[in-house]
Amino acid sequence: RAEFLHVGALCAGDLLQALERRGRRSQEHRTALRYQLESTRERGHMSALALTNGEGLLLAWAGEDEVCEELGAAAPLIARGAPVALDQCESEEEVVVRAIDCFGEPLFLASLGGGMAREALLSHSARGIQRILTSN
Repeated sequence: RAEFLHVGALCAGDLLQALERRGRRSQEHRTALRYQLESTRERGHMSALALTNGEGLLLAWAGEDEVCEELGAAAPLIARGAPVALDQCESEEEVVVRAIDCFGEPLFLASLGGGMAREALLSHSARGIQRILTSN
């Protein structure tokens, strides 16, 4: 009964925030993408994440700016199988690139480093990116 009274004492905003599965959200696409990538990077212990268009231009990123710029520029090339050496990246960290189709345009989500759950986290993040970009 004491726990029920404690929960009942929360205001509606506090209760909704406690139930919300995402800690941060935004209606602005750019901010929502940044939050998505930051969350994935933290959960996956990745050094960097970059979302780029087909030309390698950064759309959103999480990590050091210079590393993300280089990672993003290389992402379309790596996705096509080209061998690319990254100057800003530590040699033992693996680069993984996942292609995302959004309105018929190719986007690339590139990660640097990460743990064992990296693939699952990148899949989850790719779905989040599509959801964000296709929302009003």
